[in-house]
Amino acid sequence: MKSHQSACAFLLFLTGAMLYGVNALRNATSAARDLSTQAQSEAETAEQMAQLAQIQLKTLDAKTAQLRLLQSEWKPHFEAHRTPQDAEQRIVEIIREGDVFLISQKFETRETDKDSLIPTALVADLVVEDDYAKALNWLGRLEEAIPSCRISKCTLERGDRGNDIHLIVQIQIPILGS
Repeated sequence: MKSHQSACAFLLFLTGAMLYGVNALRNATSAARDLSTQAQSEAETAEQMAQLAQIQLKTLDAKTAQLRLLQSEWKPHFEAHRTPQDAEQRIVEIIREGDVFLISQKFETRETDKDSLIPTALVADLVVEDDYAKALNWLGRLEEAIPSCRISKCTLERGDRGNDIHLIVQIQIPILGS
């Protein structure tokens, strides 16, 4: 009978161990299921946020399409003048090509705004005296050749000879990199 009691005790121990194992497995499965549900919920939230960000991006893209098109059209004109020397050289070339009589020229670099995209500009003070039509056509070619420039001062006076004009022009050319 002693072996019968020990077999029963062994079976009770084995049954208890199995119940403990099943309970631990059930708890682990329940925790994994909760974790899985939480991860799925976070993934759905992240997906919704990604969709919202995609919609916002498309909206911003649509709103800025014209600005980006304008920027791409003007960018080559601004990038042509990265240094004040580039801008000076371009003005000198335009004067040479226009074959106008230049009385004086003065170039200086001025700070426009420290916080802006274009912090400096080359300011060219030019005094030209030549034939009326020739000088005005040259001024038009100047604006055409450097579309990013701004004529901040333009004074026309009668010249010393017949059909001549005395043209005083101040031109500002934005400099991207200084």
